[in-house]
This record gives sequence, C-alpha cells and structure tokens, in this order.
Amino acid sequence: MTEDERTEQERIAELRKPGRKWVFGQLQGWNCALCATRLYADRPICTVEVDYGGVIETCQLYVCAPSCEAARQALRPATPDGGLPPIRAPRQRTAT
Repeated sequence: MTEDERTEQERIAELRKPGRKWVFGQLQGWNCALCATRLYADRPICTVEVDYGGVIETCQLYVCAPSCEAARQALRPATPDGGLPPIRAPRQRTAT
C-alpha cells in the first residue's frame, strides 16, 4: 500500500500509536503531523495525549490542507520547460 492509498482513518490510527516520537513543532501546530513540513494552510486531524514523564498533555494535531502531497507540489518551483527545477551554481566567495 502506497502513501497515496492510505485512508485518513489509517493515518489517524498511526498518529495515535503509543510511544510515537514527535517533532516539537508538530505538537505546537507549526508543522504537519504527518510529514513534519511547515504549515501554511492547515486542517485539524485529531487530538493525541503526550506523556511528559508524569504529566499527560492533550494536543490538537494539524496536517497540510488539502493533503501533504498537494502541499509539496505547490511549494516546488515551476520551470518554464516543465522539467526539473534549475540547479543553481554555488556562490563565489569574495576575498575581504
């Protein structure tokens, strides 16, 4: 089963697995809970309980809107010929 074929219910079940490692931004709503990229357009997906050693906190998780795949496509630069983005030459250092 590929990433595209997974249903939202399967993704939520994976997010709620005990012992899952989180990126700080995912719990704060800054990063997508599924792909960890920066969120610009988001939608809530579920809440999870995170155990901080003795303190349990409930966090609302957000994901890319409409989907992670569509969000990544939108961030890719468009090329005039429809091919891959141009490879930029490294900057030359100048002597000071």
